Amino acid sequence: MNTPETREETPVNLGDLINLFYQEYMALYGDEELASVAAAATINEMLSESIASNTMPSEEEKVEAA
Repeated sequence: MNTPETREETPVNLGDLINLFYQEYMALYGDEELASVAAAATINEMLSESIASNTMPSEEEKVEAA
């Protein structure tokens, strides 16, 4: 059972993640080009969200600035 207290994080490299998404989209759509585009879009969205969450000032910083 993976609870927040006992869960261990396993590092995943970007290539493995791309391959995982590609394989899942390939099984879903059955089309290589569509699976490739969908995997790329998913990875791009994840990276964009990660960058945005790392660059957004925290609520505490906003309050201090005010």
